[in-house]
Amino acid sequence: MSLARALAALPSDGEVEATVEDVVVLFSHHPGEWIDAHDVAKRVARPVVQTEPVLKALAQAFVLDFDGSSSYRYQYDIGVSVEIEQFLHRARAQKNHVQNNVARFRERYGSF
Repeated sequence: MSLARALAALPSDGEVEATVEDVVVLFSHHPGEWIDAHDVAKRVARPVVQTEPVLKALAQAFVLDFDGSSSYRYQYDIGVSVEIEQFLHRARAQKNHVQNNVARFRERYGSF
């Protein structure tokens, strides 16, 4: 089981990482609950074509369980949980860094 393995299987793209973040947060707040792929897309407010590859990568890396039809679930695992927390911390730190840089730019040069 490895979130890093799932991330390595996905394109290194900001939109993909944001989708992974949304999906991981959803499942970590609903451990043990089977959620259909279409329901995941609705809950994270992203199209199915964007969430489907993320769900498949997470299932192939054994981060999520897959029932064989179209439902996924997250079973709490301490190792995966630590990886998820590290990933979410890094993603949030990166967002804060970008927001701070934009705020500094606007402060210096004004907004357009």
